[in-house]
Order: sequence, then C-alpha cells, then structure tokens
Amino acid sequence: MSWVTLTPGRLGELMRFLGPREAYCAAFTERMLAGGRTVIPDPREHRVHVRLNDSGKVNGAILQSISGLYYPVLGEGECRVEPAATEALRRATRRIYSIMGRLSDVRALEEILPRRPVQAVEYHLMVQDEPPPELPLPRLPASMSIHRSSITDADLLFPIQKQYEMEEVLLPGNSFNPVASLNHLREMLRTQVVVHATISGVAVAKAGTNARGLFYDQLGGVFTHRSLRSRGVGTALMLRLLGHLAAERKTATLFVKKDNAAAVRMYRNLRFSVLDEFRISYYR
Repeated sequence: MSWVTLTPGRLGELMRFLGPREAYCAAFTERMLAGGRTVIPDPREHRVHVRLNDSGKVNGAILQSISGLYYPVLGEGECRVEPAATEALRRATRRIYSIMGRLSDVRALEEILPRRPVQAVEYHLMVQDEPPPELPLPRLPASMSIHRSSITDADLLFPIQKQYEMEEVLLPGNSFNPVASLNHLREMLRTQVVVHATISGVAVAKAGTNARGLFYDQLGGVFTHRSLRSRGVGTALMLRLLGHLAAERKTATLFVKKDNAAAVRMYRNLRFSVLDEFRISYYR
C-alpha cells in the first residue's frame, strides 16, 4: 500500500472508487465536480491523497482542505490508514481542524495523527430508501407559506440561520461570528437547493442541501423555530425539498445526531433508514 497525491491520470479511477460510496461522502465528491465535469480541486483550496493497493489501484482517499478539514473514504475491509499517509499529510503542511466521514474511516485516520481530538460528535448516517409517502400535516399554521430560497433571501433567512448555528453547530467555548455566518449562508443560497417557511413575512424554518454530488445530495441545516416544533413544519419543508431533488433524479442522504429523537423519527417517516454511523472530530 502507498499514498500519493492525486494526478489527472488517476482521476477517473478515484471517481469510480467514490461513486458506490457516495451516500456517505457526497461532500467529497462535490469538491471533485466543476461545471458538470470531474476535476482535480484547486490545490490552493484542497488536496486529495489516494491510496494505491499492491496492484496500483485506488482503494482509499483523503480530501484535505486549506481550512483544516480532512475527509477520509476507505474501502470496505480496508478501514485503516497506514502510517505512510502521515508523511503525505505532513508534506501538505495543512492545519487540522476537523475530520468527518463514516465512523470507521474517521477513527482510522485519528489513529495515525499525532494529536487526539478535543471533541467528537457521532451521528446516524441516513439515506432515502424510497419516495416519501403522502403524510397529513394537520397542525401547520394556516398563515405559513413555503418558498424556494434564492440569494436575495439572505437577509430574510439570517435570523433563523443564526438560531440554527447557535443551537446546533457552535461548539462549547466558541462564539457566533455574524460575518462568517452571513457569508456562508449566501454561499449556500448560491450553490445549494434551499427552501424556507415564513409567517407574516418572517422566516420560521429552513431546510436544504449542503453538498451536491454525482448521484446523491446531502441534506443539512434543517431547522424550525422552537415555538413551531412538533407541528409538521419540518416535515412539510422536507417534502418540498425532496420534491426538488426527485425532479433532478437525485437521492438524498444526511447525518443526524443520535440523540435527536424527534429528527430521527421525522426522517424515518420520510422513508430514510440508517445506512452507517458518521463522526465529526474536532481539534485545536
């Protein structure tokens, strides 16, 4: 086994490796796409390391971003990262902020790094098995309306985005950064499929994709204002969002915190099932 930096000659082979695994690595494959074509990411933003087996075939990969995100994808039966990968990662001279991916892949990469994570969050990785059923939504507020979001909705959605990040995203000890949050929201509205709900012109819920791969779209940022939870609002938004993805012949995948029983129940009702376990580890 050896680890090398991705070259154009191995791009097709890497995509053939990632394709059958895309349900748990859509965020990786998204970074390998530009204008509908597969590409090697800009090395100023991302680097891709591939593992070659004894026959010289790709059977593992690690995406490494300038921000310090590492995304390992390892083949079944190969859920380990050889110490040789450490040198390849060191040569890239990137910081380590987080590792994300399938639980077994993340743990394998953690084992060879010199530092331990300061915090880790584990999730259920869920995938949509079949189209969602017709679900009654009897408790939806009569004045609520659902919209396909666009870049012009950034200011409207920013308050609900802030609530989402402070409740679901921020780690203990970190503070909310409004400038970074608004910039991230604008980027999501520009590149992803997002829907939101309003009541009297105020955004009260949102849902969207956060990675768009070849065959799978990863969902994220599903959030409803606390005062409207358990009334079918999230389900209504998800149905609208899934309808948009179905029109593009895309399958939905997502990861959800294991202790979020209400969200897990909603996704199961929408015909999602647990495919694997997912983990995000954080470093300082």
